[in-house]
Amino acid sequence: MRLTGPLLRDGIGIRRVIGLAFLLMAVAAVAYLERSLGARLDLRLLYFLIVLCGAILLPRLLALAVAGGVAVVSVGISDAEGAILIINGLTHLLMYGYAALLTNNWEQERRRLMRMSRVDVLTGLHNLRSLQEQLPTWLGPAARTGRRMALMMMDVDGFKSVNDRLGHAVGNELLKEVANLLRFAVRVGDEPFRFGGDEFVLLLSDADGPGALVVASRIQDIYRSMGQTLRGTGVDVSFSIGLAVFPEDGITPEALLERADAALLEAKRAGPAKIVRYQARSAA
Repeated sequence: MRLTGPLLRDGIGIRRVIGLAFLLMAVAAVAYLERSLGARLDLRLLYFLIVLCGAILLPRLLALAVAGGVAVVSVGISDAEGAILIINGLTHLLMYGYAALLTNNWEQERRRLMRMSRVDVLTGLHNLRSLQEQLPTWLGPAARTGRRMALMMMDVDGFKSVNDRLGHAVGNELLKEVANLLRFAVRVGDEPFRFGGDEFVLLLSDADGPGALVVASRIQDIYRSMGQTLRGTGVDVSFSIGLAVFPEDGITPEALLERADAALLEAKRAGPAKIVRYQARSAA
């Protein structure tokens, strides 16, 4: 389903369409119940719950539309007429609309903070916390289907010299450049992360050892042809890369991270600009 304008920007999808359908059915059910019971039961709390659920599940415009619909239905089934009907309608519209707006703003802020806690502010890549959450999920399908996956850990050789000689501002620009390089170099579905400092991690789907070596070499080649941030400064950097492959080098997230880190340390000792597969003891 394709929508344009604000709904598209808010990311409406099939789940939200289903949620909207359930909310509308709930409004109809509560209205029918209220009509059947008359004034013997106050069902405003149920209307409020529908409005609040809509504000949490739906984009703002749809949430306000649901609130307006609830207000119209709740007033329309009453026996009020004339000026009283208009006053009651406006009162319900303001009450439900304001509740929907406040709840939707709160939900949007909560989601924004959740995204911030999982995204590195400097580079825009997912951070270590996000990696720790996604890695078990990423390995699940591979374990069920027997596919190979590769975890690549990368360190920027000479990064300390960049900070010492050119300043932290240039170092930060270099990290942003590396992040953009990783986004460009990996396939759709592969995910780059900032592990911390000048270290990055890449999750490579459907990649065995030789395939991961090809990706690592391509990253180094692309950077050598770019090097925009440090061009003309006389300072050179390169990448040391450690690789671990699932399931040969580990079947748990912790084991893969530990062994990719061990391979990275071996590459740093042999480096700079070396690529080492865990336990392979050979650098590319």
